[in-house]
Amino acid sequence: MKRWYFNLALVVGGFFFLSTPDLSAHGGTYKGPGDTVPPGGAPSSPAAPSTPSSPSTPSTPSTPSTPATPATPATPATPGTPATPGAKPTTQAGAPPAPDLTTWVFWWEFNKDRFLNLKAKIHSGATVTDGAGALVGLGGGAKVSNTLAPTKPQIQNIIVPALFGLIKEEDDRDIATAVMIALAKIGEQPTNASEVFKENLEAQVQEVSETSALSYGILKDEGSIPMLKDLLLDAKDAQNAVGRSEVPLRTRTFAAYSLGLIGRASTDEKIKMEIGDILYDVLSTDSSAAKDIRVACVVSIGILDMPEPTEMVSKLSEILAEEKDDELVLAHIPNAMAKLLSTVEAGDLTREASIDLLIKTLKGKKSKRMVRQSACQAVGMLATANDPRNEDIFKVLKDMAKNGKDQQLKHYTAISMAYLGAADPNPEIRKDVTKFLLDNMKKSSTPYEPWCGLALGVMAFMLNEDGAPVSPVVMEATLTKFRKTKAPERKAAYAIALGLMGNEASKNDLRDSMNRFNDSSYLGYAAIGLGLLNAKEHLPYIGEVVEGAKRDPDLLKQASIGLGLMKDRNAVSKLLVFLTPEDGKRPRLAVLSAVATALGFIGDKQSVQPLVDTMTNDRITSLGRAFAAVSLGMVADKDNMPWNSVFGEDLNYRAAVATLIDQQTGTGILDIL
Repeated sequence: MKRWYFNLALVVGGFFFLSTPDLSAHGGTYKGPGDTVPPGGAPSSPAAPSTPSSPSTPSTPSTPSTPATPATPATPATPGTPATPGAKPTTQAGAPPAPDLTTWVFWWEFNKDRFLNLKAKIHSGATVTDGAGALVGLGGGAKVSNTLAPTKPQIQNIIVPALFGLIKEEDDRDIATAVMIALAKIGEQPTNASEVFKENLEAQVQEVSETSALSYGILKDEGSIPMLKDLLLDAKDAQNAVGRSEVPLRTRTFAAYSLGLIGRASTDEKIKMEIGDILYDVLSTDSSAAKDIRVACVVSIGILDMPEPTEMVSKLSEILAEEKDDELVLAHIPNAMAKLLSTVEAGDLTREASIDLLIKTLKGKKSKRMVRQSACQAVGMLATANDPRNEDIFKVLKDMAKNGKDQQLKHYTAISMAYLGAADPNPEIRKDVTKFLLDNMKKSSTPYEPWCGLALGVMAFMLNEDGAPVSPVVMEATLTKFRKTKAPERKAAYAIALGLMGNEASKNDLRDSMNRFNDSSYLGYAAIGLGLLNAKEHLPYIGEVVEGAKRDPDLLKQASIGLGLMKDRNAVSKLLVFLTPEDGKRPRLAVLSAVATALGFIGDKQSVQPLVDTMTNDRITSLGRAFAAVSLGMVADKDNMPWNSVFGEDLNYRAAVATLIDQQTGTGILDIL
């Protein structure tokens, strides 16, 4: 099948099979342009060599997080500077063409979790009596939720013991990292899990050591705060804990992200403030050549959800205004400020000052490019109901869209417009935003059009959540644009938009388009669009797509997610067939990884025992067993949303460092399931 944006499929989807020979179950949600890591952005500590595995087909861009990214043996390479806006990507002789990093696909991959919210949709249901099945011998007949979610007995008596048993029996990097993340996500037996993390903290394989530090945060273990602080500060006790003369930069960076996760989850205001102070102190004093630690501190401060954030915002504003740090670090400050101010009401002095600073940064000719991109995102995030400043926000976004020289900044204006239109119920503001997005979507052959179409879908989704009506004009115009568009990548944007806005009239058009496009990437997006629309009348067809995707793991995975969104109770049965082929042969690694990912996202209790059987089958490769562990962690996750979605949401992913997003090793925090 034709695949548009060859490298984009590799970069976004997560397998990279055509570009590297290695595969890792530790990583796997690769969503963004890791090759934008500028000089100095890569960590000084090399990642551990990967377990070799078989190459296969690249993943589709629309694939929700997958458990398979490559981990190459070596320090992540420092890529070149991103191309000048408007310039065509250049490639080395013999290399595949570089992807267009300004495409809408990247934004969607980083932000899709909140819109799909797959686990919550699948796990909703009524209460009935469960008579048998996987609960035989575990208290069958008890009142349980009539959902696809695994039961408490399944988690406590089957999944968790199997995970502990596997990491105790096997000495393998992929298994160790996969099991630790899975145990942290599940959250059962936290004391025992913490002991496993502690034992692996001193592992000589860097990826195992840093994963143990991160696992404390995913577990939300407040008792680990002093130890994580010591790791971040490279204290003597931490050096002893990792068995080295200094704590590696990557481990310190992961400790910062871990602290952010714990602070966000805590209900204790003092803990939030304590963690905020730790992170800010390191941000303002660290002088590492690599920017990873300071980027981690800024991004982690932004997710803390502080009840009283104005003091912290003022401190961040000072760093931004005085440009006290490298562009990579400064570029994450506007988004962190906007996230912290999300609960602060209109008219607050700090909020007003922040809007002024962001608008000044956007208009400033000497402002750094990536910082301006982030300011563009942040002003839209700061839009709130009935705020007089919304008019200023609209004007500056409109001006940037019309006159901005940076293509990425211009594209970000569309999403910021969507946030503004959804936030302000003022008819004039919403009318102006809607007209702006519609007018730009209706144009011909500009790369801004699909962004505006996607933005209309995002705005409609947010309005639907608030119970506000979506204009029929928007529905009709987006469907018309979808029908007229021929290019698969652009048409896919409108397919997602139609799903987001709940455009019931588009179901048959989406379904019919799947007959006309022999493009795996597009078919994946169309399946997601139908899933978002809960188009159960087309469920049999999507089921056939799954059953026929034996040689296309990416389409198999995408279509399975579509079935999951439709709450198809046969979806898991279709997938489990791939784990045990009729010919008795072991499934191909690419198929196994795709199936494990899809099963994890669907989170159906029917998959528990087959996945445990796969994980404990010593005839399967260590990497294949690690994939099964990844999937079990996803199935039994204590949270509905992926643990790292709080970092990826509204992130300026163009300002990447290797511990945040890493194409080379797949071991940045946004690459890990």
